[in-house]
Amino acid sequence: MRWLAALVMLAACPKPRAIPAGTADQTIRDAMVLVCDAPARADADRGSGSRSDKIAGHLTDGIGNVDVLTTVEGWKTDGIKKRELDALLAKANLTECALRAEAQ
Repeated sequence: MRWLAALVMLAACPKPRAIPAGTADQTIRDAMVLVCDAPARADADRGSGSRSDKIAGHLTDGIGNVDVLTTVEGWKTDGIKKRELDALLAKANLTECALRAEAQ
């Protein structure tokens, strides 16, 4: 019974999620799930700066897929391109993406 109480206590403690390092053989889908979650990571970021700067700072967290990484790196300086995002979402077979609301 003690182990159950300990498990409940551990589950209740908020801990930052560790983003695993991306690998070159990462699927487009796995990479895009991380890209789409960038706004949530930015909202949890207590650092200073605008929301868009925080999102840009988290766009490539854990991304190893070369196609996704190449495209997303450009968004850090040029802004998120809706067409490029939609193309990557289609390749990843994803329909929902929190980042889409931030796209130009």
